Amino acid sequence: MRRYLTLLFLILSINLLFSPIVSGEIFTDSGLVDIPTGKVLKHGIFGVGVNTSFLNEPSLSREVTSLSVNFGMFDRLEIGLSHLLEIKNGLPSGSLAHLKTQVIAESGLIPNIALGVENLGDKIQPKWITYQPQSAFLVISKTFTIPKLPIFMGHIGIGNHRFASTDQNFGVFGGVSMESQPSYIRGILKLNLEFDGNGINTGLRHTADTGLQVAIGVDTLNKPEETRYLFSVSWTNEKMIEQIAGANRLARQAARLATQAKNRSINTETQEE
Repeated sequence: MRRYLTLLFLILSINLLFSPIVSGEIFTDSGLVDIPTGKVLKHGIFGVGVNTSFLNEPSLSREVTSLSVNFGMFDRLEIGLSHLLEIKNGLPSGSLAHLKTQVIAESGLIPNIALGVENLGDKIQPKWITYQPQSAFLVISKTFTIPKLPIFMGHIGIGNHRFASTDQNFGVFGGVSMESQPSYIRGILKLNLEFDGNGINTGLRHTADTGLQVAIGVDTLNKPEETRYLFSVSWTNEKMIEQIAGANRLARQAARLATQAKNRSINTETQEE
């Protein structure tokens, strides 16, 4: 694992020196702060929310607000839709689509591998600095389980447009995430640290048992003059689906135990006769 981390650090450091500012949809259901991962939403799982960003100015003026929905199909395909409201420059709003498919699902030493394309739309304005159109990517994610420590995942990928500098066809992005369920708070905490092509971003997301998700983050930490502060509120049905599945398992187990008890009672009565 140490070798993986060393390689990831070297790649991020090299690209940090040569790439421009790029970013995309923030805090997607299967992503980190604004980079995709090798995971996709399970079939029937969806999330809806609102995301907004603030510029690093004394007035903390709003930059972009996005209404988004993401849903999974067949445990292999994830589809996202976003409606953008430009605040800072007064540009028209626009709608975008995002697609991601999982080529390989994680199993043992085999990582998650996914292909996708972000920001599909024909009304993206040339002045948009937050979104780059038709950005394709390949990303690999791997889970590392260490006893008595939070779940740790590493992510690394390659992509064009928003993931690449202006003089390169492709760029490299990557990140790490840690997920835990601390005793002092109900729900799941996920801490992210990433490199999106130029900016170093960090974020914290809390998912409550009700499915409510609240996330805060900061991107482009390496360039204070271009730093943005991020905020997201969303809801996912994943927790509800898990609770229903758990209730169904308990119901089946109760029915099986009742059947076994009834059969034992019948056998006992038969023996007594």
